[in-house]
Amino acid sequence: MATAALLIASLTACGSGNDSKPAATPSTAEPVATETGISKACADAVFDLMIDQVNGADTPDFRPDACADLTDAQWSQAVDEAGDKVLAAGGAPSDDADAEAPTEAQFKVGEEARNRGTVVTIKKVREANSITFDGAVKQAGADAKYVVLETVVRNETKASMDLTCSLPIVNALIDDQDRRFDTIEDLSDVQGNPECNAQLQPGFKDEMKFVYRVPEDANIVLWEFEEYDLEAEVAPSLVDLT
Repeated sequence: MATAALLIASLTACGSGNDSKPAATPSTAEPVATETGISKACADAVFDLMIDQVNGADTPDFRPDACADLTDAQWSQAVDEAGDKVLAAGGAPSDDADAEAPTEAQFKVGEEARNRGTVVTIKKVREANSITFDGAVKQAGADAKYVVLETVVRNETKASMDLTCSLPIVNALIDDQDRRFDTIEDLSDVQGNPECNAQLQPGFKDEMKFVYRVPEDANIVLWEFEEYDLEAEVAPSLVDLT
């Protein structure tokens, strides 16, 4: 938001000294966007100019042709209105490949958390000193604990998912120090989990335990996950675990 505010100030300053110019007369080919004589073409041009600046592009230091006949007061209003649109849009439009990671949790435990076609509902979060692994009891060890996320995963993608021996869901457990923890290896050996290479077909769901070994004093606050995609950078989804 600070960046957009600076851009508004710089654009307002550019092309000043036109107070003596009358307001442009609206034409039928150029509909008026406001009641002050600012045409839609001018408003769109200022918005595009501001988006280019947000994206770091080199832009001219004079007004767009569509705004050439505006007074300084009208120009300032056009810039202010474009700035409001930029802020409302969250900055500049972006594709999935340019999407930024969220900074706040979007979902809570018990809710269906979605990331594109991957839908995960965390039913329960628990801590344990041991887990049943490959038919035996496995201890977390000294100064460590397991954090177990008991979930239901629903596949709404166009292809099958291997939940335990592949990487259809990129995920991380995050504590209050912003430390990120990976799941333990061989999740297929965790009691109750799908077998290795058991393909969860589109339109179906399955129970899945995501298990992490973390320091005993770690205060876990978030779970991050995203659908695995080799061709695009996917913005992750965050679940509040507190």
